[in-house]
Amino acid sequence: MTNELFGRVIKVHIEGDYKADFTNDKFHIEFESPFDDDEKPNETKIMIYNLSTNSISRIKKGANLTLQAGYRSDYGVITEGTIDRTLTEQDGVDKVTNIYLLEGKDYSEVEVTAETSTNVGSELRIAFKAGTKASVIIRTLVKDLGFQIAEMKLPTDKTYSNGYTATGQILNNLTEVVKDCGASMYWRRGKMIIRSIKEGDDERFVLESSTGLTESPEPFEEEDAKGFNVKSLLQHRITTASIIELKSRTANGKYRAKKGKHVATGSEFRTEVQVI
Repeated sequence: MTNELFGRVIKVHIEGDYKADFTNDKFHIEFESPFDDDEKPNETKIMIYNLSTNSISRIKKGANLTLQAGYRSDYGVITEGTIDRTLTEQDGVDKVTNIYLLEGKDYSEVEVTAETSTNVGSELRIAFKAGTKASVIIRTLVKDLGFQIAEMKLPTDKTYSNGYTATGQILNNLTEVVKDCGASMYWRRGKMIIRSIKEGDDERFVLESSTGLTESPEPFEEEDAKGFNVKSLLQHRITTASIIELKSRTANGKYRAKKGKHVATGSEFRTEVQVI
């Protein structure tokens, strides 16, 4: 009844050895999906009620999952990634399958290996010769991690005049080189972005009371940023680095989304975001 009244849409698409689609017109689905602008992938929790035993047994770790949400006339991708784990438990008369989705993939523990490096004594490393540009190092490390960059725009493509040696955890080396170029690395709807933290994607969307703003934005100030905390009805256009226009009593103008979350429960369908 509530879904029909508000036209809410939630779509979960799973693709791997098992391919399936689950939608909120057939199942009760809830989720909480955070987003932010650091290099570590976020974890989304999706809860699907009363799946068949067969479906539950076929939802496996490592499968790709895309979560979409919004309204019948306007919905889009909230996040994409791989299933990290699942847990099915009883909640009264309901059986709830909790799916934990890792945005993109977590590479924080991936280390330089013998397959991608030179063995020097007891240390494994990837050595880049003198004069190598940062963009070459970044593409090499990304290839070793096994993912693709959706967008890379380096403010400065630093040249390492003395060369560069990558050792230990590849993500740490990659983060260091990206920062050397004045850029940041973060996930956006499951895609890796490398560019200046000040850049964003203009969503060409005005958020005001008539388009879903539920409260007047509240100002905040932290050590590294200041802006507004914003609450609205769920809006798929808002995610990491989204540029949106605010019209309200307390905030007016264009702002960049820094972090937030999308939440869907039986009673709530909302987006909370910190903009700067």
